[in-house]
Amino acid sequence: MAACFGRQDLEERCQAVNTLLADASSSPRISLHDGRPHLHYSTTDADAAAHIRAVTAAGLAYVVCSAGAERLGRCARHDCGLAFLDTSRNGRRAYCSVRCANNDAVARHRERLHGDARPSTAPKTRRT
Repeated sequence: MAACFGRQDLEERCQAVNTLLADASSSPRISLHDGRPHLHYSTTDADAAAHIRAVTAAGLAYVVCSAGAERLGRCARHDCGLAFLDTSRNGRRAYCSVRCANNDAVARHRERLHGDARPSTAPKTRRT
């Protein structure tokens, strides 16, 4: 899945998702086993890992086709890089979490003030 996230052109992202869809190698189907129609993305005899692969690949394909491929992002904090789905209203999310956004802002602030590139998680030292 890692190849599906982060900045890349649309053709490259679609190819990465298509690879996942091919690896899942199942056809979506509607099931009524609980009395209500719902989708299954793998065969009934598939193991849990196959179900997860199929549902994940279908979900990524849905995001690319419906929500916007650029919403599959990677955290902008240089020492993080976690993947995320941007669900913000304007689609401009840059960080995986508020914590990463705050830590990055603190690190940038310290760099501007002191030329200190310490990460915000570095222990604080007492000045005398």
